[in-house]
Amino acid sequence: MPAFDNNETAETVIGNSMNSLRKIVDRPCLLVNKLNVRKKRIWHVPRPEANAVCSSEFVPFSSHSSDLSFIKISLLSERITAYLESCSSGSSNSQKRVTPEIIMSSEIIAPSLAEQRRIGAFFDRLDSLITLHQRKYCGVASWMLGVALVRLGSESDGAFGEMKHVLR
Repeated sequence: MPAFDNNETAETVIGNSMNSLRKIVDRPCLLVNKLNVRKKRIWHVPRPEANAVCSSEFVPFSSHSSDLSFIKISLLSERITAYLESCSSGSSNSQKRVTPEIIMSSEIIAPSLAEQRRIGAFFDRLDSLITLHQRKYCGVASWMLGVALVRLGSESDGAFGEMKHVLR
């Protein structure tokens, strides 16, 4: 889960340091989160590394007859999320889970495999562009903050001078 929340970046971890159950990920798949489905944690793993594992909070889904990128977009839809939320149960809102059977029974309307691949590829490109622009924005914002701090610090009794005075 932390790896997913960290921009879907896999972690390298020593096996005996893991304190919870894991599932082997040995083929291209979608990892569909069964905990707090409203957060929409669905991770497309097109080429898992050797010895890859995932949290038992994910349900690995693979298919030879459907495009995984298309299935991911479908599972992220409001209709499927609402269905999964309505089927979830648990002691509190922060601990509600759905069963793997409920996830697998979700109905997805799918066109031909060729059309699924075109749709999936379109959304993959769109996601890549969004990620690229977010990274550019973060880089520009960090640069602007750095420039502002340098300017404030170089002013004759700028913000840093006032801060020193307040702290005294």
